[in-house]
Amino acid sequence: MPAIHQLKYRGISAAAAPLAGLMVEGWRLWAAPVDLVLPVALHPSRVRERGYNQATLLARHLGRELGLPLREDALFRIRHTRPQVGLSGVERRTNVRSAFHAAPELVAGKCILLVDDVCTTGATLDAAAGALFAAGARGVHAYCLARAAGA
Repeated sequence: MPAIHQLKYRGISAAAAPLAGLMVEGWRLWAAPVDLVLPVALHPSRVRERGYNQATLLARHLGRELGLPLREDALFRIRHTRPQVGLSGVERRTNVRSAFHAAPELVAGKCILLVDDVCTTGATLDAAAGALFAAGARGVHAYCLARAAGA
């Protein structure tokens, strides 16, 4: 089973550090200027089910290794959504529409590095970025560990 699936679905949180290490290496090639690292937020009920937010584990490691500040309290999932797996692109966008809120006092005027584990259609990243821009973010760069096959 791929390490990403172990991290996301099997409770193997120890997979986060080596996977994030790959992100660190990739970032050194890209290195866009950012002020703040934020993980894509999960709804609190999903965090309770899973035991952690895999995007948060990746973002913590990434922020620490790159010397970038991390905030886990700047982006919130304010609406529970069904899992995106198996949904079409249109269904994914509808599912996450208005699901996020960002704290203006933490993101206004900042360029954000938004971290997630997998990008399939970009619907989640788009919805989260929309909340960040609505809160006054100057820019948002999305950075994911993987892109879904065929996406």
